[in-house]
Amino acid sequence: MKKLTLILLLSCLSLVNFAQDTITKNNSEKIIAKIIEISSTEVKFKKFDFLDGPTYIEKKSDINFIVYSNGMKEVFKQEPTQKIEIKVADNTDYYGGKPAESNKIEMWGSGRYQQKNVRLGERDVQNILMETKDKKIIALVSSAKDAKAMQYIGFAAIPLGIGAYGLLIASMIYGNTGASGSLGLNPAYATGSAVCLFAAVACPIVSGSFKRKRTNYNRAAVKLYNEKY
Repeated sequence: MKKLTLILLLSCLSLVNFAQDTITKNNSEKIIAKIIEISSTEVKFKKFDFLDGPTYIEKKSDINFIVYSNGMKEVFKQEPTQKIEIKVADNTDYYGGKPAESNKIEMWGSGRYQQKNVRLGERDVQNILMETKDKKIIALVSSAKDAKAMQYIGFAAIPLGIGAYGLLIASMIYGNTGASGSLGLNPAYATGSAVCLFAAVACPIVSGSFKRKRTNYNRAAVKLYNEKY
């Protein structure tokens, strides 16, 4: 009879130990419990020595592992993930791995341009700009071409200067001799010489003005191109 009682007592104790769950926290604290529910972030349980008592809640992040009554062990503690920061340039091709080449036209110096590390002349740049079919860009390029044509007026200064000199000589040759015997200038030739001389001086000034307009029109067209394309 005593042996039977001892066997029953040991069996009960074995069942009690077998039915309990053990929670081990990150700080090594152990909680003998009966697990009620495990969610994605929390573990709900009752303390094994007071199963009729309140339901307790622990964060899964605070729990290292749980050994269940059936002997299965579930580990909750995870190694912190290391944040890796990757810096890339604005023009990086994320799929090809190479920086995407920009179509931007760079201006440097006077009337000199560059695109994709290739030096371009004014005509080359204007051809690129005209291919856009953009009305504003085409209008600016056309104005630059017109200004370039007017810029050649500066070459007229050479024949006008020669003409002014020739008319001055003619005015002296065909001038009237005064009462004192001094040689005067012919008014008609002298006037023509003055007009030619004034025109010869004015031509380079006008030419320079059209050159500045030509440069400004080209730069405005390139700037608009870079903003749109």
